[in-house]
Amino acid sequence: MTGGRAVPVAPSARPDASIIIPVHGHWAATADCLESLAALESRHSAEIIVVDDCSPDDTAERLSGWAGIRAVRTPENLGFVGACNLGAAQAAGDVLVFLNNDTVVHPEWLDALLDTLASDQRIGLVGSLLLGADGAVQESGGIIWQDATGWNYGRGWAADDARVRAVRDVDYCSGASIAVRANVFHDLGGFDTKYAPAYYEDTDLCFAVRQAGFRVVVQPESVVTHAEGLTHGQDDTGGLKRFQAVNRHVFLRKWRRVLEGHGSMRDAADLWRARHRTGGGLVLIVDANVPTPDRDSGSRRMSAIIDILLAMGRYVVFAPAERQAIQPYAQELERRGVTVLVTEEDQQRFFGEAGGLLEAVLLCRPNVAWQYFECVYRHAPQALLIYDTVDLHALRQHRRASFEQSAEQARRADLVWAKESAAMRAADVCLVVSKAEQALLAEIEPTVDVRVLSNIHRPVVTEPDPAGRGGVVFVGGYQHFPNVDAARWAAQEIMPLVRSTSPGATLDLIGSNMPIEVTALDGDGVQAVGWVADLEPVYAGARVAIAPLRFGAGIKGKVAEAIEYGVPVVVTSIAAEGMDLTDGADVLIADNADDFAKAIIRLIDDDELWRTLAGAGQHLLEARFSADAARAVLVDLLDGPGRPVRNSPLQGR
Repeated sequence: MTGGRAVPVAPSARPDASIIIPVHGHWAATADCLESLAALESRHSAEIIVVDDCSPDDTAERLSGWAGIRAVRTPENLGFVGACNLGAAQAAGDVLVFLNNDTVVHPEWLDALLDTLASDQRIGLVGSLLLGADGAVQESGGIIWQDATGWNYGRGWAADDARVRAVRDVDYCSGASIAVRANVFHDLGGFDTKYAPAYYEDTDLCFAVRQAGFRVVVQPESVVTHAEGLTHGQDDTGGLKRFQAVNRHVFLRKWRRVLEGHGSMRDAADLWRARHRTGGGLVLIVDANVPTPDRDSGSRRMSAIIDILLAMGRYVVFAPAERQAIQPYAQELERRGVTVLVTEEDQQRFFGEAGGLLEAVLLCRPNVAWQYFECVYRHAPQALLIYDTVDLHALRQHRRASFEQSAEQARRADLVWAKESAAMRAADVCLVVSKAEQALLAEIEPTVDVRVLSNIHRPVVTEPDPAGRGGVVFVGGYQHFPNVDAARWAAQEIMPLVRSTSPGATLDLIGSNMPIEVTALDGDGVQAVGWVADLEPVYAGARVAIAPLRFGAGIKGKVAEAIEYGVPVVVTSIAAEGMDLTDGADVLIADNADDFAKAIIRLIDDDELWRTLAGAGQHLLEARFSADAARAVLVDLLDGPGRPVRNSPLQGR
């Protein structure tokens, strides 16, 4: 091959990235690498610098036939370290991407690297997932043990193995495909020349990046196929490969103090301990499903809890009890650094291998808790066991039974309470979402350590304005029966009263999992919209939000969400529960159809009242439902003096 095509040099003088490819012969491999770059589509600008390190073949001649490539030829054979440093000195990009010539890049390879760096300014270096020619994992980040020997994490596993899918802080990433901030690379002096001609220079760089205060992560969505050993062979007793053993001792002398805490490889638990270098403990969360924060309030809370734990330096593993990888939500968790274990096999293996490492286990909802208690007791007796009620399920069902005057519903509620209260007593600490629920449990379960970890909200619209708004909106997830009842009540009884005074008023029913009994409400001033991906336009156009719940429990996320967007809310007493909302100051509260309709009409007609409620509601969010408030609870629980003393009847499990 004498010619070809390639990713063109960026038209700007400052491309997003400079892709630096050191080569020493092996033109066929280089050509395959360049062909894969030519086929790459990216949202980022990039230049390609091929450093021809005195190739013994006709690489220099063949490179001249490729448009859009800057070829740099070394005056003498510099080896991998020298060639990479020379290429970096020629680079104009804000990010330096070092790529072996014996690689083939996959779609999204570059975007995944650069997007990861852009997602967190604390990330200084990010590496790719390396696959072998057989498609199996070659490396998903690397581990360096106490004696400076390396371990290619994930080697031989399937590329979709749950253990390699998440973004992770790692000891090092192979220089076969890494992206590093140019300023960080240059500040550190580039690859340390004491490792010339090759081996351990990439590991040393990763350690130096981390020592400088930056994170080193692997991004499994950036994938390359790597022909391992093509350039230097695989015999570590001769040729350049011998420097792998030589430079290990160089590296060990330089980083001995850091390596003292790295341990050695004895069993699978050591792999779980070493695969993620956060410095914090390992936390397992089990909920019914992967959180879907744009679809329900409980998921928003759980998603925020996960973010807080990650910010606290914890490594989070999430196990959905329903064993479904709901997408794109599972992938979003993995991008944030959470390992998601979907299958029963993966979950059981995790308990068996890593249970003894767990600092804490968070089990959500009664059915989920009882499904996993045995595994926790058997494999993680040392872990702090936290039971998260999400809301008091039995309370909600008892209220429904009372509303419907159903003896059958009351019996079901009693069964739920038996399971729910036993879960509280079996755990070390119980989480509820409101002080009202905490006070209730203090009366009926006085021995249980109950903490309040409420929903987490912040104002989105900071200067709400009533101008140009119209209509009433109700947002809810309709797999939750109280929302189905609320939609029917609003459409069939409340809105006809509103429209008798304000004929132009309309009601939009928004939310996921809408059953036929809700879609059938469409018509006569009511529109059953269903789920929408972006609620901002919905709230931006709404004059009034409503929460006409006649039974339920817990904090109502729909109320806080409307307040986030600066829309005044009309609620029932049930919907206001646990939020310390004041009628006429924060919201309007009404518990029968006539009063509820009158409250909606007041907000339609009265701009001054509208502004008062919109502003007051936002101040309430900042005071009582901030991420800082939730973080304080978790810090006290895991790090502070408030860490629970075990009161479980199964203590010593």
